[in-house]
Amino acid sequence: MIDKLQAHYGFNRMPFGRDLAPGMLHRHASHNEAVARITWCISERSIGVVTGEVGAGKTVSVRTVLHGIDPSKHTVIYLPNPMIGVRGIHEAIVTAFGQQPSHLGSRLTAQTGLALAAEREERGRTPSWSSTKPTCSTTNSSKPSGC
Repeated sequence: MIDKLQAHYGFNRMPFGRDLAPGMLHRHASHNEAVARITWCISERSIGVVTGEVGAGKTVSVRTVLHGIDPSKHTVIYLPNPMIGVRGIHEAIVTAFGQQPSHLGSRLTAQTGLALAAEREERGRTPSWSSTKPTCSTTNSSKPSGC
């Protein structure tokens, strides 16, 4: 069925798939604002939280920013499930740097800190991570609301 629709409309690929390059997406004011705020968080090395209704474009905004950052200056760590808890986040960070996570909680915390510091100090790259969790809350503050 999909093949017939694609042939009828002359598409050689699905027009609205998740694999679209960020440059192929429609950029509107709220998308541009989210991208600017996420970029600000990365440049300031601060923690940012992007919230919004399902389908609002949170993931698209994050993908747009990640597509545009210099991989020689940033290491991106993607956490597909932020509900894994603090230990799970520490394990994901340590694993992303090619290390075997410690089984002891206190050592894992120290190992995580050392891995992040080494990435910054020895390699000159800023670790940035992304996680996706749909939420329906919004943020209003004097700082950019995505951060």
